[in-house]
Amino acid sequence: MELAALGVGSVVLAVIMTWPTMAHPATTLPGDLEDPPCLAWEIAWYGHALLQQFRHPFDGNIFWPVQHTAVISDSLVGLAPLGLGVNDMADALLRYNLIYVLAAAFNFVGAYLLARQLGSGRTGALVAGAAFAYTPWRICHAIHINILMTGGVPLSIALLLRGHGIGRGRWDLSQARPWPALAGWAVAAWQMSLGFAIGLSFAYVLMLIVLAGFAGWLAAGRPRPSRRLLAADVAGGVGFAAVTFALGSVFAQVAKDHPEAARTRNVAILDYFSPPLRGFWAAHENSFLWGPLTSGARDGIPWTVEACLFPGLTVVLIAALGLVVTVWSRRRRVWLVLVVLISALWALGTTFLGGRWTWLPARELLPGFDAVRTSGRLVMYAVLALGLLAAGAVTRLTRLTRFTRFTRVASLRSALLAIPLLVCVEGLSTVPHPKVPQPPSALAQVKGPVLILPALRFRDPISVIWSTNGFYQQVNGHGSFIPRMMVDVARITTSFPDRMSLEYLRRMGVREVVIPRDRAIGHIFETAVERSVTGLPVERRDMGDSVLYVIH
Repeated sequence: MELAALGVGSVVLAVIMTWPTMAHPATTLPGDLEDPPCLAWEIAWYGHALLQQFRHPFDGNIFWPVQHTAVISDSLVGLAPLGLGVNDMADALLRYNLIYVLAAAFNFVGAYLLARQLGSGRTGALVAGAAFAYTPWRICHAIHINILMTGGVPLSIALLLRGHGIGRGRWDLSQARPWPALAGWAVAAWQMSLGFAIGLSFAYVLMLIVLAGFAGWLAAGRPRPSRRLLAADVAGGVGFAAVTFALGSVFAQVAKDHPEAARTRNVAILDYFSPPLRGFWAAHENSFLWGPLTSGARDGIPWTVEACLFPGLTVVLIAALGLVVTVWSRRRRVWLVLVVLISALWALGTTFLGGRWTWLPARELLPGFDAVRTSGRLVMYAVLALGLLAAGAVTRLTRLTRFTRFTRVASLRSALLAIPLLVCVEGLSTVPHPKVPQPPSALAQVKGPVLILPALRFRDPISVIWSTNGFYQQVNGHGSFIPRMMVDVARITTSFPDRMSLEYLRRMGVREVVIPRDRAIGHIFETAVERSVTGLPVERRDMGDSVLYVIH
C-alpha cells in the first residue's frame, strides 16, 4: 500500500512541480532550445536504433558521416525503451516531456526509499524525497535531463543495503536477501547507462560504499554470507562493470577520433565552471522563491547553470537540527556530515585551494576524471545527505508526538507534515517552456544525406530535433564539442549554390540541401535562395517556406 501511494503521489506531485511541462508536451520543451532539443532527439534516436540498427546504436544520424555521434554529448542509451516507436518531432517532444516529469518523480521515490531503508518514518522520508527531487539546485539543470534523472543513485544504494541486511539497527547478514542486492546492481548499471556526467562520480561513490561494506564485514568478525548473496553480488558487480567499461570504451574512441574534444579537458575550462563559495547560497534565476532573493549572490558568476548550488533553506535548517534531535546513531550522523562536507568541497572544483586536494589529483589518478569539467554537479550528494539528516530529525519529532497530550498531537503532526511541503515550495520554478519551430516543408521530401543551411558552425539543435521526422542522415548536429569537419562545411558552403560548393558536397556524399527562408533572413543565404542554378549540377525546388536543392 505504501509503495502504491508513493508511486501515484510522486507522479502527481511531479506534474504539479514541473508545470506547465504537461500543458503542451508535443510542441514545447522546458528550459531553452539549446540542449533539450538534442536530448529529446537522443532519446528518440536510441529507441529508433534499438529496432533499426541494434549493432551500431551510437552511430547517430547527425554530423554525418562522423561515427559515434550519439555520444558527442552524454549518453542516454538507458532511456531507449522510452524512445521506441517515435514517428515525428511531436512524438519525440512528448516522450521527452514525459521523461522530464518522471525524472522528478523517480528522484523523489529513490530518496524516499533510501530514507525508509535506513529507518526513517514516512514523514521524514517525504522530506528526504522532496529535498532530493526539488532542491533549488536542480532548477539550474532544467536543460539537462541527464542531470535530472538521478533517482537511480539513492534507489540502487537502498536496494544494495536491503539486500545485505543493512538498515535499521545493527548489520545482520541473516536478514540479507540476494534479489534486492541483484536489483541494486541492475539499477546502478542502468543509472550508469545514462552517461558519465553523473555516472562517473557515481561509479567511484559505489566503489567507496563497497569498500566501506567490506571493512564493516571484517570488523564484524567476517560473518558468512549465503552463496546466493555472493552469486548476486558477483553477477551484479560484473554487469555493472561491463556497462561502465562498454560505455567508457565508446567515449574513449570518440576522444581518440576527435582531438578537438581535448579543449574541454584543460584546467582553464574547469576554472571557468568551478562555482565560487557564494554559489552555495545562490539559486538560479528561474527559482520562483529564491531566484529574486539571491540575485546579488549570482552577480558576476559567468555560468550560473553550473555554479548555483543552493540546496534550500528548509532542508539545511532541519538537517542542522538533525545533528542533535534525530533517530540516527552518532556514527551515521558523522558519515552523513562527512558526505555533505566532502561533496561540497569537491563541488567547488578549483575554487577550493586551487583544486590541489580534490580535482587535480583526481585528474591524474582516477580514470575518466580528466574529462570532467563541471564540478558543481557533485553537490547532489550533499543534498541527498542533508535530506537524510533532515529525515532523521523529522522522524524523531514524529515519534515524540506519541507521548504528547492528545489535544496537541494533531497540530504537531500537521506542523511536521508542513516541512516536506515547505521543501517543495522552495523547489517551485519559473522555467520557460519555449515552442519548438516546426520543420520546413522541404524536409518532408528529403531522403538524406542532407545539409541544412546556414550550417551553423557550432551548434544546431533545432535541425537535430527536426531529423526525428524519419531519422534521415544530416550533416548538421549538436554536442558538447563540434567535429572539425563542420568548420570546413560552414566555410565552403557560404557561397552555395556555386560550382565549388556543389562539387565539395557531392564528393562528401551530400545529395540534398535545404535552406529554410526564415533561417536565411539576415544571412548571406537570404538572397542566395533566389539565385539561378542554370547550368549547375543541381535541381532547385521552391517549397514556399524553404528551398530544396537536389545535387546531381
